[in-house]
Amino acid sequence: MSEVQLIWPNKDLSLRASGVDGYEWLPASDERLKVTPPLNVLTGNELAPRANAVVIGDGLDALEALREHSVLLDGGIRLVYIDPPFNTQVNFRQYNDSMQRSMWLSMMRDRLAAIHPLLAEDASVWVHLDDAEVHRARSIMDEVFGEKAFVTSVVWQKKTTRDSRAAFSSNHDTILVYAPSGPQKWKTSRNLLSKDESHLRNRDDDPRGPWADAPFTAPGFRKAQQYDIVTPTGQVLRPPRGRSWYATQPTYEDLLADGRIWFPKGGEGSPRLKLFAHQLRGLVPFTVWGSSDTGTNDDAKRHLMSLFPEIEVFDTPKPESLLERIIHIATNPGELVVDIFAGSGTTAAAAHKMRRRWIAVERNLETVLGFIVPRLNRVINGSDGDGISEAVSWHGGGDYEVVWVPPRLGSLTADHQPTRIRQRIERLPAEDVRATAV
Repeated sequence: MSEVQLIWPNKDLSLRASGVDGYEWLPASDERLKVTPPLNVLTGNELAPRANAVVIGDGLDALEALREHSVLLDGGIRLVYIDPPFNTQVNFRQYNDSMQRSMWLSMMRDRLAAIHPLLAEDASVWVHLDDAEVHRARSIMDEVFGEKAFVTSVVWQKKTTRDSRAAFSSNHDTILVYAPSGPQKWKTSRNLLSKDESHLRNRDDDPRGPWADAPFTAPGFRKAQQYDIVTPTGQVLRPPRGRSWYATQPTYEDLLADGRIWFPKGGEGSPRLKLFAHQLRGLVPFTVWGSSDTGTNDDAKRHLMSLFPEIEVFDTPKPESLLERIIHIATNPGELVVDIFAGSGTTAAAAHKMRRRWIAVERNLETVLGFIVPRLNRVINGSDGDGISEAVSWHGGGDYEVVWVPPRLGSLTADHQPTRIRQRIERLPAEDVRATAV
Protein backbone atom coordinates (compact mmCIF):
# COMPACT_ATOMS: atom_id res chain seq x y z
CA MET A 1 0.00 0.00 0.00
CA SER A 2 1.32 3.42 -0.95
CA GLU A 3 1.94 5.89 1.88
CA VAL A 4 0.56 8.70 -0.30
CA GLN A 5 -2.81 8.09 -1.93
CA LEU A 6 -4.90 9.80 -4.56
CA ILE A 7 -8.38 10.79 -3.37
CA TRP A 8 -11.46 11.13 -5.59
CA PRO A 9 -15.27 11.16 -5.17
CA ASN A 10 -16.84 7.72 -4.58
CA LYS A 11 -13.44 6.07 -4.14
CA ASP A 12 -14.97 3.81 -1.48
CA LEU A 13 -17.48 2.43 -4.03
CA SER A 14 -17.01 -0.12 -6.81
CA LEU A 15 -17.64 0.93 -10.41
CA ARG A 16 -19.61 -1.81 -12.14
CA ALA A 17 -20.67 -2.34 -15.73
CA SER A 18 -24.36 -1.72 -16.35
CA GLY A 19 -26.07 -2.80 -19.54
CA VAL A 20 -24.26 -2.47 -22.88
CA ASP A 21 -21.99 0.51 -22.17
CA GLY A 22 -22.99 2.12 -18.86
CA TYR A 23 -21.51 2.09 -15.35
CA GLU A 24 -22.99 2.26 -11.87
CA TRP A 25 -21.47 2.84 -8.42
CA LEU A 26 -22.10 0.07 -5.88
CA PRO A 27 -21.08 -0.31 -2.23
CA ALA A 28 -19.19 -3.49 -1.32
CA SER A 29 -22.21 -4.63 0.69
CA ASP A 30 -24.54 -4.73 -2.33
CA GLU A 31 -26.11 -8.19 -2.62
CA ARG A 32 -25.59 -8.27 -6.37
CA LEU A 33 -21.81 -8.43 -5.83
CA LYS A 34 -22.09 -11.71 -3.96
CA VAL A 35 -23.03 -13.69 -7.06
CA THR A 36 -20.24 -14.50 -9.51
CA PRO A 37 -21.24 -13.86 -13.14
CA PRO A 38 -21.27 -17.00 -15.32
CA LEU A 39 -19.00 -17.82 -18.25
CA ASN A 40 -21.21 -18.80 -21.21
CA VAL A 41 -19.23 -20.76 -23.81
CA LEU A 42 -20.42 -19.77 -27.30
CA THR A 43 -18.16 -21.78 -29.62
CA GLY A 44 -17.91 -25.13 -27.85
CA ASN A 45 -19.43 -27.24 -25.11
CA GLU A 46 -16.89 -26.43 -22.42
CA LEU A 47 -13.56 -24.74 -21.78
CA ALA A 48 -10.57 -27.03 -22.08
CA PRO A 49 -7.71 -26.59 -19.61
CA ARG A 50 -5.35 -23.76 -20.55
CA ALA A 51 -7.51 -22.77 -23.53
CA ASN A 52 -7.20 -19.43 -25.31
CA ALA A 53 -10.34 -17.33 -24.98
CA VAL A 54 -12.05 -14.23 -26.32
CA VAL A 55 -14.33 -13.02 -23.53
CA ILE A 56 -17.24 -10.73 -24.38
CA GLY A 57 -17.95 -8.61 -21.34
CA ASP A 58 -16.63 -6.01 -18.94
CA GLY A 59 -13.10 -6.59 -17.69
CA LEU A 60 -14.02 -6.65 -14.00
CA ASP A 61 -16.93 -9.07 -14.49
CA ALA A 62 -14.73 -11.25 -16.69
CA LEU A 63 -11.88 -11.36 -14.15
CA GLU A 64 -14.25 -12.36 -11.36
CA ALA A 65 -15.78 -15.07 -13.55
CA LEU A 66 -12.34 -16.33 -14.60
CA ARG A 67 -11.25 -16.52 -10.97
CA GLU A 68 -13.96 -19.14 -10.46
CA HIS A 69 -12.83 -21.04 -13.58
CA SER A 70 -9.18 -21.57 -12.73
CA VAL A 71 -8.89 -24.08 -15.60
CA LEU A 72 -8.01 -21.09 -17.81
CA LEU A 73 -5.61 -19.53 -15.30
CA ASP A 74 -3.43 -22.55 -14.64
CA GLY A 75 -0.02 -21.30 -13.54
CA GLY A 76 -1.27 -17.73 -13.12
CA ILE A 77 -1.11 -14.75 -15.46
CA ARG A 78 2.46 -14.01 -16.53
CA LEU A 79 1.74 -10.78 -18.44
CA VAL A 80 -1.06 -8.25 -18.35
CA TYR A 81 -0.96 -5.64 -21.11
CA ILE A 82 -3.83 -3.18 -21.26
CA ASP A 83 -4.47 -0.26 -23.59
CA PRO A 84 -7.50 1.23 -21.81
CA PRO A 85 -9.46 4.32 -22.81
CA PHE A 86 -7.05 7.25 -22.30
CA ASN A 87 -9.86 9.55 -21.11
CA THR A 88 -8.88 12.19 -23.65
CA GLN A 89 -12.45 13.59 -23.69
CA VAL A 90 -12.62 12.74 -27.40
CA ASN A 91 -15.04 10.12 -28.70
CA PHE A 92 -13.90 7.65 -31.34
CA ARG A 93 -15.90 5.48 -33.71
CA GLN A 94 -15.45 2.29 -31.73
CA TYR A 95 -15.59 3.65 -28.16
CA ASN A 96 -16.37 6.61 -25.94
CA ASP A 97 -13.22 8.16 -24.45
CA SER A 98 -15.01 10.67 -22.23
CA MET A 99 -15.55 9.67 -18.61
CA GLN A 100 -15.81 11.64 -15.40
CA ARG A 101 -12.34 11.48 -13.89
CA SER A 102 -13.62 9.86 -10.70
CA MET A 103 -15.28 7.11 -12.74
CA TRP A 104 -12.15 6.56 -14.85
CA LEU A 105 -10.01 6.28 -11.73
CA SER A 106 -12.34 3.77 -10.09
CA MET A 107 -12.70 1.84 -13.33
CA MET A 108 -8.93 1.42 -13.52
CA ARG A 109 -8.41 0.79 -9.79
CA ASP A 110 -11.10 -1.89 -9.54
CA ARG A 111 -9.87 -3.84 -12.57
CA LEU A 112 -6.20 -3.70 -11.58
CA ALA A 113 -7.13 -4.81 -8.07
CA ALA A 114 -9.05 -7.78 -9.53
CA ILE A 115 -6.02 -8.71 -11.62
CA HIS A 116 -3.55 -8.65 -8.73
CA PRO A 117 -4.46 -11.97 -7.03
CA LEU A 118 -4.52 -13.79 -10.38
CA LEU A 119 -0.89 -12.99 -11.23
CA ALA A 120 1.95 -15.49 -11.29
CA GLU A 121 4.84 -14.83 -8.94
CA ASP A 122 7.04 -13.49 -11.76
CA ALA A 123 4.27 -11.54 -13.52
CA SER A 124 4.35 -7.99 -14.85
CA VAL A 125 1.58 -5.51 -15.62
CA TRP A 126 1.97 -3.04 -18.50
CA VAL A 127 -0.52 -0.14 -18.73
CA HIS A 128 -0.45 1.91 -21.95
CA LEU A 129 -1.61 5.56 -21.70
CA ASP A 130 -0.92 9.09 -22.88
CA ASP A 131 -0.42 12.30 -20.91
CA ALA A 132 -4.14 12.72 -20.11
CA GLU A 133 -4.16 10.34 -17.13
CA VAL A 134 -0.78 8.60 -16.92
CA HIS A 135 0.37 10.47 -13.80
CA ARG A 136 -2.81 9.58 -11.94
CA ALA A 137 -2.63 6.00 -13.20
CA ARG A 138 0.78 5.62 -11.60
CA SER A 139 -0.67 6.70 -8.25
CA ILE A 140 -3.38 4.06 -8.64
CA MET A 141 -0.85 1.36 -9.50
CA ASP A 142 1.25 2.35 -6.49
CA GLU A 143 -1.81 1.77 -4.31
CA VAL A 144 -2.77 -1.55 -5.91
CA PHE A 145 0.66 -3.15 -6.36
CA GLY A 146 2.83 -1.11 -3.99
CA GLU A 147 5.39 1.56 -4.81
CA LYS A 148 8.21 -0.99 -4.76
CA ALA A 149 6.54 -2.87 -7.63
CA PHE A 150 7.28 -0.04 -10.07
CA VAL A 151 9.78 -1.11 -12.73
CA THR A 152 9.87 1.70 -15.30
CA SER A 153 8.02 3.99 -17.68
CA VAL A 154 8.54 3.05 -21.31
CA VAL A 155 8.26 5.89 -23.82
CA TRP A 156 6.94 4.62 -27.16
CA GLN A 157 7.22 6.73 -30.33
CA LYS A 158 3.70 6.30 -31.66
CA LYS A 159 4.05 8.44 -34.79
CA THR A 160 6.65 10.12 -36.96
CA THR A 161 4.51 12.90 -38.43
CA ARG A 162 4.46 16.42 -36.94
CA ASP A 163 1.41 18.41 -35.83
CA SER A 164 2.24 22.04 -36.61
CA ARG A 165 -0.94 23.34 -34.96
CA ALA A 166 0.03 22.30 -31.42
CA ALA A 167 2.29 23.98 -28.86
CA PHE A 168 4.25 20.73 -28.87
CA SER A 169 3.74 17.95 -31.39
CA SER A 170 3.14 14.94 -29.16
CA ASN A 171 4.50 11.78 -30.72
CA HIS A 172 4.76 9.39 -27.78
CA ASP A 173 2.72 7.32 -25.36
CA THR A 174 3.85 6.03 -21.97
CA ILE A 175 3.66 2.42 -20.83
CA LEU A 176 3.84 1.95 -17.06
CA VAL A 177 5.50 -1.33 -16.07
CA TYR A 178 4.92 -2.89 -12.63
CA ALA A 179 6.09 -6.24 -11.24
CA PRO A 180 4.60 -7.25 -7.87
CA SER A 181 7.77 -9.21 -7.06
CA GLY A 182 9.84 -6.04 -7.50
CA PRO A 183 12.14 -5.04 -10.35
CA GLN A 184 15.27 -6.77 -9.04
CA LYS A 185 13.59 -10.16 -8.70
CA TRP A 186 11.55 -9.76 -11.87
CA LYS A 187 14.60 -8.99 -14.01
CA THR A 188 15.99 -12.47 -13.28
CA SER A 189 13.05 -13.99 -15.17
CA ARG A 190 12.46 -11.40 -17.88
CA ASN A 191 14.01 -11.88 -21.30
CA LEU A 192 16.66 -9.69 -22.90
CA LEU A 193 16.27 -8.27 -26.39
CA SER A 194 17.96 -10.12 -29.20
CA LYS A 195 21.21 -8.51 -30.23
CA ASP A 196 21.34 -7.13 -33.76
CA GLU A 197 23.53 -9.49 -35.76
CA SER A 198 23.79 -7.19 -38.77
CA HIS A 199 27.02 -5.71 -37.38
CA LEU A 200 28.80 -9.08 -37.28
CA ARG A 201 31.72 -9.39 -39.70
CA ASN A 202 34.18 -12.09 -40.63
CA ARG A 203 37.44 -10.18 -40.68
CA ASP A 204 39.69 -13.24 -40.69
CA ASP A 205 37.63 -15.60 -42.89
CA ASP A 206 36.79 -17.80 -39.91
CA PRO A 207 34.97 -20.93 -41.19
CA ARG A 208 32.54 -20.62 -38.28
CA GLY A 209 31.11 -17.46 -39.79
CA PRO A 210 30.85 -13.76 -38.84
CA TRP A 211 31.61 -12.53 -35.33
CA ALA A 212 31.73 -9.53 -33.02
CA ASP A 213 34.57 -8.75 -30.66
CA ALA A 214 35.03 -7.52 -27.08
CA PRO A 215 38.06 -6.32 -25.11
CA PHE A 216 40.16 -9.10 -23.59
CA THR A 217 40.50 -7.16 -20.32
CA ALA A 218 38.61 -6.95 -17.04
CA PRO A 219 38.52 -4.26 -14.34
CA GLY A 220 40.66 -4.66 -11.21
CA PHE A 221 43.95 -6.37 -10.39
CA ARG A 222 44.02 -10.17 -10.33
CA LYS A 223 47.44 -11.73 -9.97
CA ALA A 224 46.55 -14.86 -11.97
CA GLN A 225 45.46 -12.66 -14.87
CA GLN A 226 48.67 -10.61 -15.10
CA TYR A 227 50.95 -12.12 -17.77
CA ASP A 228 52.65 -11.26 -21.05
CA ILE A 229 50.78 -11.60 -24.34
CA VAL A 230 52.82 -11.58 -27.53
CA THR A 231 51.05 -10.20 -30.59
CA PRO A 232 51.51 -11.74 -34.08
CA THR A 233 53.93 -8.91 -34.90
CA GLY A 234 56.09 -9.64 -31.83
CA GLN A 235 54.82 -6.87 -29.53
CA VAL A 236 54.82 -7.88 -25.84
CA LEU A 237 51.73 -6.55 -24.06
CA ARG A 238 50.67 -6.31 -20.41
CA PRO A 239 47.20 -5.41 -19.12
CA PRO A 240 46.49 -1.66 -18.83
CA ARG A 241 47.02 -0.11 -15.42
CA GLY A 242 44.27 -1.05 -12.98
CA ARG A 243 43.02 -3.90 -15.19
CA SER A 244 43.75 -7.58 -15.78
CA TRP A 245 43.46 -9.84 -18.79
CA TYR A 246 39.97 -11.27 -19.18
CA ALA A 247 41.07 -14.83 -18.32
CA THR A 248 43.99 -16.73 -16.86
CA GLN A 249 46.93 -17.65 -19.08
CA PRO A 250 45.93 -21.31 -19.65
CA THR A 251 42.42 -20.18 -20.72
CA TYR A 252 43.93 -17.52 -22.99
CA GLU A 253 46.15 -20.11 -24.65
CA ASP A 254 43.15 -22.40 -25.22
CA LEU A 255 41.20 -19.51 -26.78
CA LEU A 256 44.18 -18.57 -28.94
CA ALA A 257 44.54 -22.15 -30.18
CA ASP A 258 40.79 -22.21 -30.96
CA GLY A 259 41.01 -19.07 -33.10
CA ARG A 260 38.93 -17.06 -30.60
CA ILE A 261 41.48 -14.25 -30.14
CA TRP A 262 41.84 -11.44 -32.69
CA PHE A 263 44.56 -8.79 -32.83
CA PRO A 264 43.45 -5.60 -34.63
CA LYS A 265 45.71 -3.05 -36.36
CA GLY A 266 47.31 -5.65 -38.55
CA GLY A 267 48.28 -7.83 -35.61
CA GLU A 268 49.78 -5.07 -33.45
CA GLY A 269 46.70 -4.13 -31.40
CA SER A 270 45.59 -5.39 -27.99
CA PRO A 271 43.87 -8.79 -28.07
CA ARG A 272 40.09 -8.96 -28.57
CA LEU A 273 37.77 -11.86 -27.78
CA LYS A 274 35.80 -13.13 -30.77
CA LEU A 275 32.09 -13.74 -30.12
CA PHE A 276 29.91 -15.64 -32.59
CA ALA A 277 26.17 -15.07 -32.90
CA HIS A 278 25.17 -17.84 -30.49
CA GLN A 279 27.53 -16.44 -27.83
CA LEU A 280 26.18 -12.89 -27.81
CA ARG A 281 24.37 -11.91 -24.66
CA GLY A 282 21.07 -10.17 -25.20
CA LEU A 283 20.47 -6.48 -24.61
CA VAL A 284 18.82 -4.92 -21.57
CA PRO A 285 15.83 -2.97 -22.95
CA PHE A 286 16.03 0.80 -23.15
CA THR A 287 13.12 2.85 -21.78
CA VAL A 288 12.69 4.75 -25.08
CA TRP A 289 11.34 2.64 -27.97
CA GLY A 290 11.60 4.11 -31.45
CA SER A 291 9.20 3.56 -34.32
CA SER A 292 11.81 1.74 -36.40
CA ASP A 293 11.85 -1.10 -33.86
CA THR A 294 8.27 -1.19 -32.59
CA GLY A 295 6.11 0.42 -35.27
CA THR A 296 3.58 3.23 -35.08
CA ASN A 297 -0.17 3.75 -34.85
CA ASP A 298 -0.16 4.33 -38.61
CA ASP A 299 1.57 0.99 -39.21
CA ALA A 300 -1.09 -0.74 -37.13
CA LYS A 301 -3.88 1.13 -38.92
CA ARG A 302 -2.55 0.07 -42.32
CA HIS A 303 -2.47 -3.53 -41.10
CA LEU A 304 -6.11 -3.34 -39.99
CA MET A 305 -7.13 -1.67 -43.26
CA SER A 306 -5.54 -4.51 -45.21
CA LEU A 307 -7.51 -7.00 -43.11
CA PHE A 308 -10.80 -5.06 -43.20
CA PRO A 309 -10.82 -2.86 -46.33
CA GLU A 310 -14.58 -2.41 -46.32
CA ILE A 311 -15.06 -0.97 -42.80
CA GLU A 312 -13.82 1.96 -40.73
CA VAL A 313 -10.97 0.76 -38.53
CA PHE A 314 -9.67 1.99 -35.17
CA ASP A 315 -8.07 5.44 -35.14
CA THR A 316 -5.11 4.56 -32.91
CA PRO A 317 -4.52 0.79 -32.90
CA LYS A 318 -1.24 -0.60 -31.59
CA PRO A 319 1.14 -2.45 -33.93
CA GLU A 320 1.94 -6.13 -33.48
CA SER A 321 5.65 -5.25 -33.39
CA LEU A 322 5.10 -3.26 -30.18
CA LEU A 323 3.30 -6.19 -28.58
CA GLU A 324 5.94 -8.58 -29.87
CA ARG A 325 8.61 -6.75 -27.89
CA ILE A 326 6.50 -6.59 -24.70
CA ILE A 327 5.48 -10.25 -24.91
CA HIS A 328 9.08 -11.31 -25.64
CA ILE A 329 10.45 -9.42 -22.63
CA ALA A 330 7.75 -10.49 -20.19
CA THR A 331 6.91 -14.12 -21.12
CA ASN A 332 8.07 -17.44 -22.51
CA PRO A 333 6.18 -19.73 -24.92
CA GLY A 334 3.18 -21.40 -23.29
CA GLU A 335 2.72 -18.72 -20.60
CA LEU A 336 -0.49 -16.73 -20.19
CA VAL A 337 -1.00 -13.21 -21.57
CA VAL A 338 -4.15 -11.28 -20.60
CA ASP A 339 -5.65 -8.09 -22.08
CA ILE A 340 -8.93 -6.82 -20.61
CA PHE A 341 -9.29 -3.93 -23.10
CA ALA A 342 -8.74 -6.02 -26.21
CA GLY A 343 -9.88 -3.48 -28.83
CA SER A 344 -8.95 -4.72 -32.30
CA GLY A 345 -7.27 -7.85 -30.88
CA THR A 346 -3.59 -6.98 -31.39
CA THR A 347 -2.46 -8.48 -28.07
CA ALA A 348 -4.22 -11.78 -28.75
CA ALA A 349 -2.96 -11.94 -32.36
CA ALA A 350 0.66 -11.29 -31.37
CA ALA A 351 0.52 -13.67 -28.40
CA HIS A 352 -0.97 -16.42 -30.56
CA LYS A 353 1.70 -16.04 -33.23
CA MET A 354 4.35 -16.17 -30.50
CA ARG A 355 2.95 -19.44 -29.11
CA ARG A 356 1.72 -17.95 -25.84
CA ARG A 357 -1.59 -18.68 -24.19
CA TRP A 358 -3.93 -15.71 -24.07
CA ILE A 359 -7.23 -14.32 -22.82
CA ALA A 360 -8.65 -11.20 -24.49
CA VAL A 361 -11.61 -9.39 -22.92
CA GLU A 362 -13.66 -6.81 -24.82
CA ARG A 363 -16.96 -5.27 -23.76
CA ASN A 364 -18.05 -3.91 -27.14
CA LEU A 365 -19.85 -6.75 -28.94
CA GLU A 366 -19.53 -5.13 -32.38
CA THR A 367 -15.76 -4.82 -31.91
CA VAL A 368 -15.52 -8.51 -30.99
CA LEU A 369 -17.56 -9.68 -33.97
CA GLY A 370 -16.27 -7.08 -36.44
CA PHE A 371 -12.56 -7.16 -35.62
CA ILE A 372 -11.31 -9.62 -33.00
CA VAL A 373 -12.97 -12.86 -34.10
CA PRO A 374 -12.32 -12.42 -37.86
CA ARG A 375 -8.75 -11.31 -37.18
CA LEU A 376 -7.94 -14.26 -34.94
CA ASN A 377 -9.55 -16.69 -37.37
CA ARG A 378 -7.25 -15.40 -40.09
CA VAL A 379 -4.28 -15.79 -37.73
CA ILE A 380 -5.27 -19.42 -37.13
CA ASN A 381 -5.88 -20.01 -40.84
CA GLY A 382 -2.47 -18.53 -41.68
CA SER A 383 -4.10 -15.96 -43.97
CA ASP A 384 -2.94 -12.95 -41.96
CA GLY A 385 0.55 -12.58 -43.40
CA ASP A 386 1.22 -9.11 -42.01
CA GLY A 387 2.28 -7.87 -38.60
CA ILE A 388 4.92 -10.10 -37.01
CA SER A 389 4.04 -13.26 -38.95
CA GLU A 390 7.28 -13.34 -40.92
CA ALA A 391 9.46 -12.30 -37.98
CA VAL A 392 8.21 -15.15 -35.78
CA SER A 393 7.74 -17.69 -38.63
CA TRP A 394 3.98 -17.91 -38.15
CA HIS A 395 2.04 -19.98 -40.70
CA GLY A 396 -1.17 -20.73 -38.81
CA GLY A 397 -2.54 -23.17 -36.25
CA GLY A 398 -4.01 -23.27 -32.78
CA ASP A 399 -7.50 -22.53 -31.52
CA TYR A 400 -9.55 -20.52 -29.04
CA GLU A 401 -13.05 -20.27 -27.63
CA VAL A 402 -15.49 -17.36 -27.44
CA VAL A 403 -17.26 -16.92 -24.11
CA TRP A 404 -19.74 -14.35 -22.85
CA VAL A 405 -19.97 -12.83 -19.37
CA PRO A 406 -23.23 -10.90 -18.80
CA PRO A 407 -23.10 -7.66 -16.79
CA ARG A 408 -24.46 -7.82 -13.25
CA LEU A 409 -26.54 -4.68 -13.74
CA GLY A 410 -28.91 -3.26 -16.33
CA SER A 411 -30.65 -4.89 -19.26
CA LEU A 412 -29.39 -6.12 -22.63
CA THR A 413 -30.89 -5.96 -26.10
CA ALA A 414 -31.78 -9.07 -28.10
CA ASP A 415 -28.50 -8.73 -30.03
CA HIS A 416 -26.59 -9.24 -26.78
CA GLN A 417 -28.14 -12.59 -25.89
CA PRO A 418 -25.94 -15.72 -26.16
CA THR A 419 -28.05 -17.40 -28.87
CA ARG A 420 -27.97 -14.34 -31.10
CA ILE A 421 -24.19 -13.85 -30.61
CA ARG A 422 -23.56 -17.52 -31.44
CA GLN A 423 -25.61 -17.21 -34.63
CA ARG A 424 -23.64 -14.15 -35.74
CA ILE A 425 -20.34 -15.98 -35.20
CA GLU A 426 -21.61 -18.92 -37.27
CA ARG A 427 -22.62 -16.57 -40.12
CA LEU A 428 -19.22 -14.93 -40.58
CA PRO A 429 -17.95 -14.72 -44.19
CA ALA A 430 -16.10 -17.82 -45.42
CA GLU A 431 -12.68 -16.17 -45.21
CA ASP A 432 -13.28 -15.42 -41.52
CA VAL A 433 -14.32 -18.92 -40.48
CA ARG A 434 -11.70 -20.86 -38.57
CA ALA A 435 -10.03 -23.83 -40.17
CA THR A 436 -9.81 -27.08 -38.25
CA ALA A 437 -7.41 -26.62 -35.32
CA VAL A 438 -3.86 -27.64 -36.12
